[in-house]
Amino acid sequence: KRNAIRDLTSCYHLTGRVKIGWPGIILIEGKEEDCLEFIDQIRPMSWQYLVVRGEQQEQVANEADLEKRRKFDSFHEIEDMSTLAKQCRDVGLEQLF
Repeated sequence: KRNAIRDLTSCYHLTGRVKIGWPGIILIEGKEEDCLEFIDQIRPMSWQYLVVRGEQQEQVANEADLEKRRKFDSFHEIEDMSTLAKQCRDVGLEQLF
């Protein structure tokens, strides 16, 4: 799953964070249609439980505006919840966490 998730985020030009394990969290950002397609692609994977818990949409004028508004510049795996929580707080996403 790790490689598939990493490959899909690259394919759909998504950035964000993933924490594998219990609890697992996937945080993605990008074009809305790309995020939805990513979710459709990972949903059939074997999960004990998979739910979208939070969404945030913003209107952007163009691709350059989207890139400027991204909170994360890449997609990374995070090992522990406290690091993920800190990174979310640092970029103003604690309300989605």
